[in-house]
Amino acid sequence: MHHVRSTGMSSKPVPLTIIKAAGHAPILLPSGETATVADFHSIRTSTQDAPTHLTSGFYRITPGPPKPASYTFEETKYVLAGQIHVLDEATGITHELVPGDFAFFYVGSRVQFSTKGEEGGLAFYAVTRPVRTAHPSLKVHGERDGGEKAKM
Repeated sequence: MHHVRSTGMSSKPVPLTIIKAAGHAPILLPSGETATVADFHSIRTSTQDAPTHLTSGFYRITPGPPKPASYTFEETKYVLAGQIHVLDEATGITHELVPGDFAFFYVGSRVQFSTKGEEGGLAFYAVTRPVRTAHPSLKVHGERDGGEKAKM
């Protein structure tokens, strides 16, 4: 049996934000870099229990030295193309992520990203932080930007 908790939200539906062809825009690497993030959507959540930012975008990596990351936010990453290697510094295990693989990074996670494939790797991510690096080919969409809304 499921219990439904009242959210205190109005019964009026809220329109969606649609970003057409977001995954088809080129993600250029900054000069001298082998990896980059490209944030394209961010909101300050309306979650009643603990509001925060929710930002999504794409991660691209090419062969080169490992890219260290220390997490002060949560992140989900879903690999779309290529391969992304993630060294988990807590366990010493390197995970080879390929298309269809999913990873979750907790606050306090420390990792090193790398790739061995010539094509590198591409992943979609969602993080609990504001925009850090705007997608260079897309306008960053947010809750107050008047972005395209779904209509029935």
